[in-house]
Amino acid sequence: MRGFIDRVVDGVAVILLEGGGRAYVPIGTLPSGVEAGAVVDVTVTRTEIASGVEGAEEVAELIERLRAGEHRHG
Repeated sequence: MRGFIDRVVDGVAVILLEGGGRAYVPIGTLPSGVEAGAVVDVTVTRTEIASGVEGAEEVAELIERLRAGEHRHG
């Protein structure tokens, strides 16, 4: 889907999506030189995680890190 970078706040690009909604993406993960006003393609893919207890633990750890804000530090 396509999106428009509406603004960058505290190192996070706010992308308005063509079909509605928003995506918040760390500016450092976008291609070099991308800034507010740029039109971008946004792709989301599913990541496979192990099944069973190991997979559940991996998902729980990811959720915990995201809720703690660790994704904002690097």
